[in-house]
Amino acid sequence: MKSRASTPPAAAGSRHDARGAAYGAARAWAVGMTMATVPCSARDAGRVLAAAAARVEMGVAELAAAMVAESRGTPPPALIGRALSQAVQAARTSPDARSGRAVPGLMPSTEDAERALGRFFDARLRLVATPADEPARRALEDAIYTLCVLMAEPSAHAAVVAAVQYTET
Repeated sequence: MKSRASTPPAAAGSRHDARGAAYGAARAWAVGMTMATVPCSARDAGRVLAAAAARVEMGVAELAAAMVAESRGTPPPALIGRALSQAVQAARTSPDARSGRAVPGLMPSTEDAERALGRFFDARLRLVATPADEPARRALEDAIYTLCVLMAEPSAHAAVVAAVQYTET
């Protein structure tokens, strides 16, 4: 999950409290970057990170620290990169896509879909610039929720794809 985001939080310090704070800051940064990358809510980003950490048998804090180190030019072990990719791919696959059933529904106006997409892309850019910013995370979650409701899709990724396709036709 390589990114050109702003400088992430500092690595863990020598004191236990400083280490915990650094891991907390790294986790917040990792959640923000995951939200912007997948796209997904903060809760789902936490689940993606937890799934990736479980695949490599490490804690979420250590995985987040590896993501921060990657953004600074230190490549993570290939195992961590694969685990993150697999967890992101699983998050992007909607339940309906896995079951193969179609979900009928009313479609929004093209203008509403374009407005919602604009809010989503603006919020995503803001979160990529400052991944640990709580208001930026809330703005992206609100935009994702709106797209999911408008496009009648259960996952953020599917909603964004559907909205882009809908507005291009």
